[in-house]
Amino acid sequence: MSKRRHKHEEHEEHVNHERWLITYADMITLLMVLFIVLFAMGQTDLDKYKKLRQSLAVGFGGGPDKLALLDGGPGVLDGGASPTGLSPAEIAAKTAISTLNGRAAAWKQEQKLLDAAKAALDRALKDINSSPLIEDAQVRVALTTRGLVITIDSDIVLFEPGSATIRPEGQRVLDRISQQLVILPNHITVEGHTDNVPISGTFPSNWELSTARASSVLRSLIATHGLEPANGTASGFADQKPVASNASAKGRAKNRRVEIVIEARVSDPSIDSPDALAAVQAAAVAAANDAQAGDDPSGEIVISTPIKPIA
Repeated sequence: MSKRRHKHEEHEEHVNHERWLITYADMITLLMVLFIVLFAMGQTDLDKYKKLRQSLAVGFGGGPDKLALLDGGPGVLDGGASPTGLSPAEIAAKTAISTLNGRAAAWKQEQKLLDAAKAALDRALKDINSSPLIEDAQVRVALTTRGLVITIDSDIVLFEPGSATIRPEGQRVLDRISQQLVILPNHITVEGHTDNVPISGTFPSNWELSTARASSVLRSLIATHGLEPANGTASGFADQKPVASNASAKGRAKNRRVEIVIEARVSDPSIDSPDALAAVQAAAVAAANDAQAGDDPSGEIVISTPIKPIA
């Protein structure tokens, strides 16, 4: 009996074309888990959120029932309240007044320095061995809004008529003055002035004469007494700034002068005036009202916060 040999036929492996569905299902599952986690994390305690919202509103100048800043209402630049609770007009006014107070304090400090310099100059001029120039009003020292101004009659103290060469008597006056000038930190301007009488000779006109006289005095302060050149200026004004009438000989004599100006480093001392403060305050309110006119033409801003005036 013959045995039959069974021949095992090898069949080709079947390809699973739906295998991608497993990966797709896994991805969908992961996405679902992600959204569930995000949803769980996004749950907010509404009570705590409301308390936080009210607390922030109060901190930014609002209140429990006034949540303008958090509700998208008007901000500081739109006329709303600032973090300090002040309106733009109040902020502008307080800033202006604060600036004026600072300038006033600086001016008072500067005035003390110039007062001390004036007292020293008065003593120095009175100690001159020649005639008492201060009493004769030939040399005058005054504290003005420009600073400390020393006025010297040119043709009596400093120069011969029509000349820009300093006389020995004038040099003695400058020697005494310079001891106080060179120690001051202020800028110094020397100004030459004349009367309106035309001159002839060395100088073509009073412009050249006044400028030459101012330059002579400044050169003396620099070369003889050590004034820093960068700290001085010379200028001539001819007869354009008279201090008296040129109709009389006495008036013309006062107009022929040299002024040494110790310039104040802080300007506008009139800020001490209460009227000036009121004007600045009113201007600040007007500016703020103008800025808001486009949004609310009928609105008016009033400064309600008291502002301390300059003492």
